[in-house]
Amino acid sequence: MAKKEELRQEFIRTPEVVPLSSNHKFFSLLVALGIQQEIGTIHDEFSVFLFDGKTGQKIPRERLRSELIEYRGYTGVRIWAEGFDDLDLRVRGLRTLLHPEFSFAEDGRIFQCVFFPEIITKIAALEGVELVSVRPWGINTVFGGFDPKKSYYQGSMWEFINLDAIRYSRLLEQKRIVFWGTHDLVSHVAGVKRSAWPELTARGKAARLLFEDYFAGLSQPAAIALVLPYALGMLLDDLAQPMNYESQSRRYVVDLLMETIRTRRIEGHSNAYLLKYPPSVEKLIFLARSDDLAKAHAEAKGLLHDLVAELHSFSILRAS
Repeated sequence: MAKKEELRQEFIRTPEVVPLSSNHKFFSLLVALGIQQEIGTIHDEFSVFLFDGKTGQKIPRERLRSELIEYRGYTGVRIWAEGFDDLDLRVRGLRTLLHPEFSFAEDGRIFQCVFFPEIITKIAALEGVELVSVRPWGINTVFGGFDPKKSYYQGSMWEFINLDAIRYSRLLEQKRIVFWGTHDLVSHVAGVKRSAWPELTARGKAARLLFEDYFAGLSQPAAIALVLPYALGMLLDDLAQPMNYESQSRRYVVDLLMETIRTRRIEGHSNAYLLKYPPSVEKLIFLARSDDLAKAHAEAKGLLHDLVAELHSFSILRAS
């Protein structure tokens, strides 16, 4: 395997957004590395859905191990749990992504999980979805100051928040999914369905057009104008997860956020300085994720009103 720094130097020379299929061998190695280094750490979203097939109990994250492997020119990742030989993966569609020869025992048990990103990319393409590399996200995750003991990757929220929202809407519009780590594997790629994407692409296009109008002519919007797009981007990302395809509460809050941005309750060209991050953002996202449509109808508009009020009260006008 190439040294990580050598891989990073090669990676930073790649286009900002590019299909993994454009260089299968290279990007498959990076994806496998991204997954491998997260397994067993606080970043590991794969372990959230892993249970003991014999007892039904959750397998402790600390028992998971992983390594990069090569087979007939393919680079992959092997994941196993010490002391467990019957793994129950409770994510729809994840079994389909396993290499059958190396993952299943003769009696049908999953005794380890072997994934080859190059093959997964081809499986996703059968559902009309293109798996891609986004260079800033790869730098911030696979190569971004990774510390298995910390619950974040290196980087400031205010540095990437705007670009993420706009970039993500474009990806959604183009039927593209970023594939870097365990989150992408279990939450976006596993269970992907062609039938969900007409609505998702329409929402992506609508958000992209909204952002382009909202930030027209701006290269560096003020933080106050980034919060609502950030919340919208977060929930669009949620809707692109197969487990949330049918989430009515998320759809409802997404529509409210788009209307709030469209009507300029916070001006996209504002030059106000935001002093404090508004707590109502997390409350609104939590409500949308409750999958309780009645509660969302009852509370979302009030939370959005509070959020806008907080943005105004937590900011001061810059001197002109």
